Amino acid sequence: MPKKFDIKTVISTTTMMVGFAIGLAAQPAAAQHKQSLLITADKLFDGANFAPGTGKAVLVENGRIAAIGSAGMAVPFGTRVVNVPGGTILPGFIDMHTHHLVNKAPALRLLEHGVTTARDLGGPVTPVMLDKPYQLRQILSGPIITARGGYPMPVFPGSGVEVSGAAAAVNKVRELVAKGASVIAVSLEPGGEIGAPWTSHNATTPPPWPTLTNAELRAVVTEAHRLKKRVVAYLGTTEGARRALDAGVDEWAHMPCDFLDHGQWHRAADRRLPIDGTLDTLVSCSGSAHNAGHAVEMGARLFYGTDLGHPDIPHGIDAQEIHHIVHAWTHAGRTWDQAMALALASATSEPGKYLYLGKETTEPKLGQLVVGAPADIVVIGSDPRQNFKELEFPRLVVSGGKVVIERAMGE
Repeated sequence: MPKKFDIKTVISTTTMMVGFAIGLAAQPAAAQHKQSLLITADKLFDGANFAPGTGKAVLVENGRIAAIGSAGMAVPFGTRVVNVPGGTILPGFIDMHTHHLVNKAPALRLLEHGVTTARDLGGPVTPVMLDKPYQLRQILSGPIITARGGYPMPVFPGSGVEVSGAAAAVNKVRELVAKGASVIAVSLEPGGEIGAPWTSHNATTPPPWPTLTNAELRAVVTEAHRLKKRVVAYLGTTEGARRALDAGVDEWAHMPCDFLDHGQWHRAADRRLPIDGTLDTLVSCSGSAHNAGHAVEMGARLFYGTDLGHPDIPHGIDAQEIHHIVHAWTHAGRTWDQAMALALASATSEPGKYLYLGKETTEPKLGQLVVGAPADIVVIGSDPRQNFKELEFPRLVVSGGKVVIERAMGE
């Protein structure tokens, strides 16, 4: 079984307890050990780049990164040390598109498999709390706003809420924000795309499904923006993409399944439109990989998002999603190492900056290994540029400075 809280104390000292606020908004402070933690490994990815050379170290104090340097750096008296020979230290992953709440994916499992921030785009507005000294950082949209009988109601009814008319749409936005939604999700998904994952579910009504009217969509976007919230749209078709662009939707929850033409990608790129890939979940869609390559080539932003939709791996990091993003970047002319850094950045620093600018988090350095950043850290036993699959079973996960899990080699 994986070991927990068994890090070696290199110098005997008394462990002092203090309280500090967890990085999860609106959650109570939790008791934390004041004892410093030093993590050492061969390589380090800081959220944007791989640090040159070998023998890297990250010092954690009071839940935050206090220093980054060499494995032989001076540390405070009593510091505990975790060393992963041949490994790589990375920021904890930010999954920009999950449904962990409605699907009851255990928050602890997400943490133990490397996801330290989960953005739920369709489910309850109340986060699940762990009876632990650490928490999964959660950002919530609440249910997807949709037309009566629209997606996701025929296949995933727990993920949506129906409205009829612009006034009802405005009231629903206000209600969700009042309950704590940090972003608003809408559906422009009529169903019927070849290879879309929801086609494998038994829908209560067959597609095409109704979608929000233009008036309802504009009402959602206008009210959300008035309340300083972004709008993210579920869409899979060229028509859905056009309507989202016309209405000023801020982000797409999926890469479209249908092939988009160059004109649409030019419009998306002009806005540096963020798209939550979910490419592994959409692997059977005819156009998703093609669209991802065009998206990054033309300047749209591709964020790591999984839908937690792949049944063949534990809830947590999906290494194959990283692999798909790497191929999108190599399609755009990057080398493998450059593409790997960009793919890892899409799961760490890039969404972290985006979430901070949109006030979905109060942490300006989320997803980065820099001094002052929250100590959300993943360590794997190899170099992800050579063995990205190992990301799914990290050797060490730290959330808010607390060790979530430590695995021995091969566990």
